[in-house]
Amino acid sequence: MPDADIFYHFAVAKLYASQGFVHSLPWPELGIQSVEFTDYHFLIHLTQIPFTLLPLDENVKIKLYIFFTLAFLLFQLFRYFESIGFKNSYYFLGVWFVLGSTLFTGRLLFGRGNVILFAILFLALRLWNDDKHKFLFGLGFLSVWAYSGFPLLFIVFGLLCLADWSRNKRRNYSFLLLGIMSGLVIHPSFPNQWSGYFLELIIQSFPPPAVEPIAEWLPPTKELLFLGFFPILPLLGITFLQLKKRKMNSPSIVFLFLAIISLIIAGASLRVFEASFLFFFLFLFHNIQLSKNLQILSVIFLILLQLPITYKKNSDHFKTTNPKLIFATTEWIKRNIPPKERIFLSWADYPYFTYKNPEYTYLFGLNPLYAWAKNPELYLAEKNFFDGSVNGFQMIPQILGYKVVIINKQFYPYSAETFGKLNKNYSLDFQNEKYNVYIFTKEAAKTTIDNNIIVK
Repeated sequence: MPDADIFYHFAVAKLYASQGFVHSLPWPELGIQSVEFTDYHFLIHLTQIPFTLLPLDENVKIKLYIFFTLAFLLFQLFRYFESIGFKNSYYFLGVWFVLGSTLFTGRLLFGRGNVILFAILFLALRLWNDDKHKFLFGLGFLSVWAYSGFPLLFIVFGLLCLADWSRNKRRNYSFLLLGIMSGLVIHPSFPNQWSGYFLELIIQSFPPPAVEPIAEWLPPTKELLFLGFFPILPLLGITFLQLKKRKMNSPSIVFLFLAIISLIIAGASLRVFEASFLFFFLFLFHNIQLSKNLQILSVIFLILLQLPITYKKNSDHFKTTNPKLIFATTEWIKRNIPPKERIFLSWADYPYFTYKNPEYTYLFGLNPLYAWAKNPELYLAEKNFFDGSVNGFQMIPQILGYKVVIINKQFYPYSAETFGKLNKNYSLDFQNEKYNVYIFTKEAAKTTIDNNIIVK
């Protein structure tokens, strides 16, 4: 179930395959990445390059990549639990990991960098128990190159070290921290990584009020929170009852503590929620002991519960990510608009268009925060256009010299409906259920517009 972001990541992978590593991206006009590109997913982009070269349909390539990354994650999950003497069935473990939470499952299936980071986490947990400090250095290094969520390792293993303040664990943690610091210093985006990670980790955590939050930083709804945790509640109840008769080990205490803290602040964003479920899962399967029959019954219960819910969520997701409507629009652009044309396009649609039509320049980059970082005033002007929230919004693309304007009707219905009515200098040349594509008319191109700016 590819999400929009993975199309952007594959576009970067294709760019690397053709041009080598780059320090600026050629696509976003209003985006800090056009002048300072920090690749927070460098390792992931490298792993995607072989998939871009496969002689297969584009969608098949992406889905294959998602499948193989999930397989790698499950492999590391199984190896870790094998290393701690897991006594239940691995089918029981795997099904509950993949289907235990519709929200967690959905984010795994999007093909995001968290899949690789979680695989690194499970591998690091196994090496931590074996005191392989040199390998932990390497994993700390790779975590920085893989995903911007690498501070998760800093937190998890810091608490594990405090829980077991032995010489070996202190050495393990020191090597892990040294690896993380080395990954930050020896970075393919040097010297942009310092400002880039400050923007991604600090500013994004406390964004300016005017900046639109991206999906993963939005708080989950009450329905999603309920559906995300409801299935595991019976197993958690059984686990706590069983723990009355035996003592929790230190990793279990750490995982439970992290799960509870994450749950308390899970309303802040989807990123925090996925961490909460992950830690509850680790705590649960570190401790639960069920008979084979109860394991089978729990798996049947989970599948029967989650299939209709997942089907509905997939249907809802498909309505906004239907590739046929998106790629019909990108194909029309390719046939009718000359390469290198500047296209007025929202940040939410940027990933699809850079992937299918990398020969054009687009208004926004991947994240509205990146646009704000480059030019806050101009970002607010573009936001006002798509929101249709100020008088005269219809003139903004024309004043900025854009001949092609693409508006997502599902995300911005008001501006999509009224732009062509209010600005007669643009004609509606293409539309489908998702997009309106407006082209600046030849007659209007002959006239001078506000501020003596002429559309060429």
